[in-house]
Amino acid sequence: MNLLVKTSDETLDRFARTDPRYWKRRLIERKYTDQIKFISGREYSTRVEHGGASFFFPLGSDHEGRAAAKALTIYETVVREGWPAAIALYPREIAVAIFWTWSPMACSYTTLYTLPGSESPARGGRAESRGRAFGVDVIESDDGVRRALQFWINRQPGFRWRRTFPSIKQALPELRAQPPDLLLVNRDLAEQPGAEAINVFHAAIPQLPFFSFGIYEESNYIFHSVTGVKAGYVLHRRLPTQLFEPISPVPGQTRLNAPALTRQIKKYFQGLFDLPADVEKDRELANLTGREREILLCLSRGFADKEIADALNISVWTVHGHVKKVFEKMRVHSRTEAVIKFLQK
Repeated sequence: MNLLVKTSDETLDRFARTDPRYWKRRLIERKYTDQIKFISGREYSTRVEHGGASFFFPLGSDHEGRAAAKALTIYETVVREGWPAAIALYPREIAVAIFWTWSPMACSYTTLYTLPGSESPARGGRAESRGRAFGVDVIESDDGVRRALQFWINRQPGFRWRRTFPSIKQALPELRAQPPDLLLVNRDLAEQPGAEAINVFHAAIPQLPFFSFGIYEESNYIFHSVTGVKAGYVLHRRLPTQLFEPISPVPGQTRLNAPALTRQIKKYFQGLFDLPADVEKDRELANLTGREREILLCLSRGFADKEIADALNISVWTVHGHVKKVFEKMRVHSRTEAVIKFLQK
């Protein structure tokens, strides 16, 4: 977040919140909004706070006077009619995080604007899909969030939005009758009383890929919402058109299988930790095949043979063969030697 006008709290307090000058001094330019703006060029935003809640709102202009007037209008709507009315009328900034795994917790997230009406971003044409586009159903209670998810799901390569439901209860009969290829459920709804219906759904359609997502005021709240995960965290910011990257379909794929997606997701996040650049130049390591380098990287993380096999979707016997080749090419006699030599390069 880049403050355009740096002022002290005392200076801001000189003006009442009903004074446009107060909001003029609170104009900011937000990061990560180039792909989601409703206008081209620069745009001011502001944070509106009231009653213990707050959101960032895009103001649709790079003109300080017009932007400040829009901020005041939003604030007055909140005070006069409440947050639900303001949220229904004005786009607001949100961070959307999809939780692909929980142990370790791995998620991809992006910044979006809600779409409370007919507005849509100035950029972001529909994604071109070669072959089948997999249908996605979403369970989300907020109208503006539902519209935003629909807009951006249709821009994920290989996927298309199919249906949205405001609650799990309303979704279950339709999901049983016509299961989608992929289901996304707001984790706040899943954790509310009565969410045991999800267990019934899993029993009815056990192979359906199912992931939860969260909606946050800012991206730093994602981590705080899931603290206490012992296996660690991986949070990966993506462009709005790349949110489904961890499950990107491969050519010729005709269905999404939950166990296969789990393996694909693990491989995707493990691939974020590439070999160091200087290792690539090393003569011994340069002789390793791509698969053997993957095996060596897994060994350096302490993976057992079964864990390596699961992560790379190969058999344990194939892992043994690759490990033997790694030993021969690196001229070592144990896993410990191989890992130490790798880490010292």
